[in-house]
Amino acid sequence: MSDLPSVNDIQVISLDGTWPTKSGGMLRVLYKIDYGMVQQFLDYNQTELDKIPVDIRGLRSYVVSGIAKGSVGANEWHKVRNELCYCLKGSFTWSCLDTYGNKREFIIDENTAILTPHHILHIYTSLEDDSAISVLANTLFFPENSVTHDTYSADEFIA
Repeated sequence: MSDLPSVNDIQVISLDGTWPTKSGGMLRVLYKIDYGMVQQFLDYNQTELDKIPVDIRGLRSYVVSGIAKGSVGANEWHKVRNELCYCLKGSFTWSCLDTYGNKREFIIDENTAILTPHHILHIYTSLEDDSAISVLANTLFFPENSVTHDTYSADEFIA
């Protein structure tokens, strides 16, 4: 188990502000990751990947919006999936626990993204009404095929 990531492997990414564009709109940077982080993000846990009969490697992005203040989300961990999460609106507390018993907590807002590696239990709590997050995952997901879900509960993590 010593080769699994720890909460110290979580990357906090400060984002640049917004700028006016030539079209008169505003440019907002959602993700800004250097090559080292790209390599970390695309690093798959091969042992766990080999257990899945479908190749789930890839890129997938989704948004969770309309989150009420005090709502709790995620409360999960993954054996293969790494996630780059960005706050689109509002702010969140991002709480993490690793397999070694170490904990870290972060505040993410519209100026912060967070890269959470696999095998880290993560839970978010919305600090404002109508908050929203965007997630970039390094795995594909097919709703009808449960072997592609790679999502495990907090109870499974602690067991």
